[in-house]
Amino acid sequence: MLPGSFKNWRLSYGNGILAILFGTIAIIFPGITIIGLAYYFAITLLLGGSLLSVSSIKSRKMLPNWQLMLTEGVIGILIGIIILARPQIAAAFFVVIMGIWAMIIGLIFITSYFRLTLPAILKPFHMITGILSVIIGIIIILNPFESTRVVVILIGIYVIAYGIFSIINARNNYSS
Repeated sequence: MLPGSFKNWRLSYGNGILAILFGTIAIIFPGITIIGLAYYFAITLLLGGSLLSVSSIKSRKMLPNWQLMLTEGVIGILIGIIILARPQIAAAFFVVIMGIWAMIIGLIFITSYFRLTLPAILKPFHMITGILSVIIGIIIILNPFESTRVVVILIGIYVIAYGIFSIINARNNYSS
């Protein structure tokens, strides 16, 4: 065993356990998880906006464009307050952006099906992936509040898989 390997193994193993715990909470309580993330984002905006505003005012004699920093800080504070007041709307907004992204990716895959010279085995996957992405994007955009829960559950499943991989990887890499 290499020096420090025991610490790395424990860190990877602990990371895996935390990921599995977060993923399980996300699957069991998707509404609470997304609201928690919205609150976290709002608090981050409030703190960042406050620090930026104070910094801009203190530096106004040295910075020629201190008003822009102040404006950015105030906007951050206002958005943070709005998210704290309506975290469900903020979560739905983020999910709508994901829906738009899914539709754009789907259209890129469909376009690549027709325009690119792809191996025969890949062509159907491009079309299927493109169509599914567009359909999922439309579903998310049409019903963002329910889609939010589904997205959080999918994130939970992914994080659990990542956690299991981390634990297996830690055992394989550091047990010699």
